[in-house]
Amino acid sequence: MPNDIRTDASLLARLRAAATHPLSSAQLHSQRISFIYGNLSDESAVTRAQVENELARIEGDSVAA
Repeated sequence: MPNDIRTDASLLARLRAAATHPLSSAQLHSQRISFIYGNLSDESAVTRAQVENELARIEGDSVAA
């Protein structure tokens, strides 16, 4: 395994900036949907729309169109 791996400084700066940039509520909602849906088993019959609807219900929002 090589020990001389270098990470581009500009990439690290962009990653730091992105990590400190606050997410909008819509972005956070979208990430939650992706996380939940992505963690379902391949055999799951749950659809992305069902995940969206249930998350909206849990969050107390109306169903996203």
